Amino acid sequence: MRQTPWEMAVDALSTMIQEHIRKGEDLPRPSKPRGWKYRMIPLAASQSMKAELYAAFRASRIKKLEFARLLGIPITTVDRLFDLRYRARLDQIEAAFALLGKRLAVEVQDAA
Repeated sequence: MRQTPWEMAVDALSTMIQEHIRKGEDLPRPSKPRGWKYRMIPLAASQSMKAELYAAFRASRIKKLEFARLLGIPITTVDRLFDLRYRARLDQIEAAFALLGKRLAVEVQDAA
């Protein structure tokens, strides 16, 4: 089944972010919309949450092994917390944010 251009753009964005995470690089910040004919490409909520967790982790300068030890989880589970394709447990993500001095908040908006 063929993807629409929108679906291809969403896949490309998530692939690019996952590649930055895989390489251990900082994530680029979203750019501002350039005009009325351009639309922002959103990530799925779970992917956005993981990208924000990864950005907070990178900013903390904590080593991944130390992060795993402080969370009481294996280092492979830490890798899964940052993997956009893997379903991580919400309680683990909340604990990871808390360890980094952050709090996860959910917002519901009307669809445009």
